[in-house]
Amino acid sequence: MAEDGLDVGEEGGKKGGKKKLIIIVVALLLVLGGGGAAAFFLLGGEDESGASAEESAEMSGDAGASVTGPAIYLELDPAFVVDFIVANKQRYLQLNLTVKSRDQVQIDAIKIHMPLIRNSLVLLFANQNFDELQTLEGKIALKTASIESINGILTQETGSGGVEDVLFTNFVMQ
Repeated sequence: MAEDGLDVGEEGGKKGGKKKLIIIVVALLLVLGGGGAAAFFLLGGEDESGASAEESAEMSGDAGASVTGPAIYLELDPAFVVDFIVANKQRYLQLNLTVKSRDQVQIDAIKIHMPLIRNSLVLLFANQNFDELQTLEGKIALKTASIESINGILTQETGSGGVEDVLFTNFVMQ
């Protein structure tokens, strides 16, 4: 019986240890939860005020508001293929093009006016000097001319251009 009394005491000690462990874990969770909530309210408040400033800029018709949005990319498929005659030899340029904008309305306008844009770009590419296109400066000039061509068509059709950049995703000359 004496041994039974000792066993009961040991079990009571274990229960007390488990209770302390549970209390410590609960207290730790409360502290961490309170810290997380404080961080959410302190850091989350700045994001909401920034978002409301962006929304008010868009409502006021500010042109800079569309520049701060996420980039939207539109690949112009199929690839452009243009032929050149260089030193009595036929040469080819194959070019895959992706358009970058931050305005979904302009991306939709590009899709609508795709035949007009592709026609303009084919004429632009075919009018290039094959030897100049082999240099970095020639490629940069072609990129700039492509942006101007697309924005010119968008301005003509929608009243404003919206292409920020043109990316050559494939540029093969042979």
